[in-house]
Amino acid sequence: MNSREKINVNQLLDEDYDSYDSNISIIDDSDADPNFYPSGVAEKGSINSSPDVSMDDPSNSNVLVMPQIQNLSDDEYSTEVSTSSDESEKDDEDSEWVDNYKTISDFEFNSNSSGIKINILESAKDSPIEIFNQIWTGDILEIIISSTNSYGQKLALKDQPHNKNSRSSTFKNTDTEEINKFLGLCLLFGSSKFSVLRDAFSNNPLYYYPIAKKIMSGRRFEQLLNCFSVEYSEKIVVADGPMKKIEPVYTMLIDNFQKAFYPHIELSLDESLLLHRGRLCFRQYIKGKKAKYGIKFYELCSPDGYVLNIEMYKGKQFSSGALTSKIDSLVLRLMIPYLNKGHHLIMDNYYNSVNLSNLLLNHKTHTTGTLRSNRRGNPKYVVQKKLKRGDHIWKRQNKVYVSKWKDKRDVLCITTNYQPKMIVSKNKYGQENPKPIEIAKYNEFMSGVDRADQMISYYSCPRKSAKWYKKCYKQKTRKQTSIQCQKCKVPLCPLCFKDYHAAQPEG
Repeated sequence: MNSREKINVNQLLDEDYDSYDSNISIIDDSDADPNFYPSGVAEKGSINSSPDVSMDDPSNSNVLVMPQIQNLSDDEYSTEVSTSSDESEKDDEDSEWVDNYKTISDFEFNSNSSGIKINILESAKDSPIEIFNQIWTGDILEIIISSTNSYGQKLALKDQPHNKNSRSSTFKNTDTEEINKFLGLCLLFGSSKFSVLRDAFSNNPLYYYPIAKKIMSGRRFEQLLNCFSVEYSEKIVVADGPMKKIEPVYTMLIDNFQKAFYPHIELSLDESLLLHRGRLCFRQYIKGKKAKYGIKFYELCSPDGYVLNIEMYKGKQFSSGALTSKIDSLVLRLMIPYLNKGHHLIMDNYYNSVNLSNLLLNHKTHTTGTLRSNRRGNPKYVVQKKLKRGDHIWKRQNKVYVSKWKDKRDVLCITTNYQPKMIVSKNKYGQENPKPIEIAKYNEFMSGVDRADQMISYYSCPRKSAKWYKKCYKQKTRKQTSIQCQKCKVPLCPLCFKDYHAAQPEG
């Protein structure tokens, strides 16, 4: 450093720092030593002092450092304020839950609108086909016929080797009469079990079903079963993804079921599982269901098992900017035809939350059901309170009641239709036991979906298939092998052949 530069540095150090505080905010050097402070700054009281640094060192000749102020920065201050405000908001939310009753809102449900809405003639007692035709209308059959014919011709034109007179090389177009016979056989086979589908059309006395061969040949039935579809009709399909396989008929059937019957005030919402173990990206596992693996449906039912609305689980969906959660949106979609009419919806803890109950109250719909303890908005007092067997506690926020009752374990419930209290309830054996009213009503009206599954199981027509959308119709047949004795001319499978001949007398 030459003498002229030293003089300039000394003049800078001798200047008064009264104006330094006002302009110090514009000085910023991130490479400077944070422990260095110019001499004389500490006299202001807000800036720490530090030992003088020799300016003879070339590395410190042009260094001017932003002094560190001990007061909190704006960000730190706002962080502390927001933290304390969040805690106060949580306390305020918990203080909103009170332990006094409030009058239950009466949404004036019109019970006169409930019941069967289609015209059922006296002749329908002897001919159920009249009721079937009002659900499976002519428009639906036209879509099925058009799509089945298109798909059958498409399969026949495929470039693949065919045997002579192979049934896959040609396809005869079907019509309304034949497709009705086909659907009738599908329903009939639901009550009869065959290891192989062709056994229903065979002359084997163990499986002989004479009406099947009189209606249709086995080969024609299998061909229609292979080509049955609704995807290739001329009707424009708006849906995309997996729903395009079933959407034209899917929507029309739901509309027809809703027009045929209007439910009473209680409704139940739950999941149903259609058995399917094939490869499928949206296949689900539900431990408590009989099938365990399969295609999941969200079903809205009446308590006696009539299906009112249904939505299939189509895999993980990504939604941006949604105002409600996915579960809340699902419930609102299924309830669209029944909102603002005074219904009472029964759900389990998969769906229920305080937020959903408030949303449905705004649409004049009551809710009751079990509740998960980790749902957002639950009252801490009710969730964390330790109870003895038979104890019952509750809290209220506006018109929503959350209660907890301990029987063998804690049961958390939510309701907007009842004031929580203990009543005497009878179990299936006629024994009287004290139970909260919200739990007693939940047990009474929640079994709609399970009852629907029970009734379907009596006439179940799903058959093993690799194509999920043909689950109710398609059957993947297997080749049945047998061993035949040249002496007795009895065809038997390998497992039964030895036992059968061991029991026969010699000679």
